[in-house]
Amino acid sequence: MKKIIFALLLLFPIALCAQDNEAVVLLENAIKKIKADAAVQMTFSCSVYDAGGAEQFADDGSLKLDGDCYSLLMSPMKLWCDGTTQWSYMSGANEIYITDADSEEAQIYNPVYLMELYKKGYICSAEAVGSTKTITLTADGEQDFDKVVLVLDATALRPLSMQIFAEGQGYTKVDINSYKGGYSFDKRVYVCPLEDFPGAEIVDMR
Repeated sequence: MKKIIFALLLLFPIALCAQDNEAVVLLENAIKKIKADAAVQMTFSCSVYDAGGAEQFADDGSLKLDGDCYSLLMSPMKLWCDGTTQWSYMSGANEIYITDADSEEAQIYNPVYLMELYKKGYICSAEAVGSTKTITLTADGEQDFDKVVLVLDATALRPLSMQIFAEGQGYTKVDINSYKGGYSFDKRVYVCPLEDFPGAEIVDMR
């Protein structure tokens, strides 16, 4: 009996590793697809919930993405990143914040950055749910997020939704309503059109 129990204990971590490996392979293939499809345009619905699960904010938006370059447009917030610089416009404060593109504040709005968190010490697991694959990335230490849950179309491997959890601060849920690749956007779409915001205060944080 002891030998059987010992054998099962040996098999158990192997099963866990296989699950983690599946999650990593799925993420890598999904990332490759997004990069191969570039430039990509997505429309999405975004909801923000507090720690008690009450919805605090909801809006629709659009995202243009090409590698490290993106533009993310919503009613209260608009973001542009040309791979070197990021601009964030907050309509409530009428301010434009400028940061370096390689800062964490700039990268977290790029879905590929979130999908690559497995490279930053997050533990991955994968689960098949109907025609989808749910991948959970769980923090293993002092990371930016407690958990990120990504739902992929099991066949096309395109992202369908994301949930981003922050310790004690609730979570954000993003549902991707449409996804289309093969675009060739003018590089200006990834640069903040400062002339469109003549009264905005510029806050350069570089």
